Amino acid sequence: MKGTYALELVFASYCVAVIAAFTAIYFGARVRSLSGSTKTVWFTIGAFCLGAGIWSMHFVGMSAYQMPMEMEMSFDLKLTVASLVIAVLASGLGLKAITSEMLSVSQLIIYAFIMGTGVFTMHYTGMFAMKMDPAMQYDNFLVFISGVIAVVACGAALWICRNIDKVDQGYSFWVKLVAALVMGVAICGMHYTGMAAVSFPMESQMAASNTLRGNWMGAPTAIASSIFILLLVYMAFQDFREQERIKREKEAAEQAVLHAAFNDKITNLPNRAAFEDQLLKVIGKNTSFTLLYLELSSYRDMNKLYGEAQAQELASRFSEKLRGNFVEAIYIARYSTTGFFVLLNSANKNEIAQQVKQFASKNNQPLNIQGESFWPTVSVGFSHYPNSGTNTRLLIRQAQVVKTKFAAQPVTRLIKNEAAVA
Repeated sequence: MKGTYALELVFASYCVAVIAAFTAIYFGARVRSLSGSTKTVWFTIGAFCLGAGIWSMHFVGMSAYQMPMEMEMSFDLKLTVASLVIAVLASGLGLKAITSEMLSVSQLIIYAFIMGTGVFTMHYTGMFAMKMDPAMQYDNFLVFISGVIAVVACGAALWICRNIDKVDQGYSFWVKLVAALVMGVAICGMHYTGMAAVSFPMESQMAASNTLRGNWMGAPTAIASSIFILLLVYMAFQDFREQERIKREKEAAEQAVLHAAFNDKITNLPNRAAFEDQLLKVIGKNTSFTLLYLELSSYRDMNKLYGEAQAQELASRFSEKLRGNFVEAIYIARYSTTGFFVLLNSANKNEIAQQVKQFASKNNQPLNIQGESFWPTVSVGFSHYPNSGTNTRLLIRQAQVVKTKFAAQPVTRLIKNEAAVA
């Protein structure tokens, strides 16, 4: 004898299968990014969610099957619980494969076979829990096909979960959803193929020892299991957001420390360490360049007359002038309290002299430092790679030899030694 199906419960079983599949994909990707006790906790929750989802799908699908001769479906409690345990263990094995650091194709096939066998065993243990007298009969070929579908479905699920994190973040959710919809078809395909393999002798009756009876395994199971699984997924998502927030804060703190280590806090220019590292990189390119050194000579006078705060304000305003005038510079750095370096992508002495004169001309105005007009004095030196040296030490020492000096007032005194610069 063969039964019929309630299509609304068939659809409900597919929805549960999709939710279970999405859970597997989500937890698979989530657990891979964790470590320690946190990973163990979410691994356990993920295995239970996936196992409970597959198990719920199975029994919703069973409830969708309307027994011949209007028999009431019933199940043995111990075997029903055993089928749930098998589903959770099989899911745990699948998650272990998903979260492994390395997984070869041969290992994936082995895991898929073992996990598929677990799902297959869960299904037929659940079927066997529906004890009957005389026992139900099976079409061996369809049983075999359902086993093949279980293994292939598990293999596809493992492969998807292993590769889902390679998808662009903007499409990640939709790819996961489509993958879950496809996996839901595979899970249901295995179950309903297994159900198609079953037939009942004419005189079959449910065993009196079956203690699980009634319609509670239909729509209520689908709704309850789906809500429970989605609640756990929501909890995992909230945990993920919190972990990402902590990660972002940690990265920001590390960036702040790194920035403080390689940048001057007053001018926000790269400091000595950052400059020397950059200079090494530029030398490595083996192309000619000029190292322009500007000594803010009036810094010490300002410090003596007005104090450290106003002197630092002078340095800050001067750094702004450098950035505004040497916009094509490779690098600008505050090398010391009073010294600044500008790395220029040219070794032509005339061009450099012209740029220095233009810088002096454009800044032929006093700086307003906390309400006081101040005319800064700047000493200038330079070195050329490779003529002046081929290492950072020689280039820096040569550039720090002052070759000219200018003050911001008046214009006629801007370049005192134009020939030296040229």
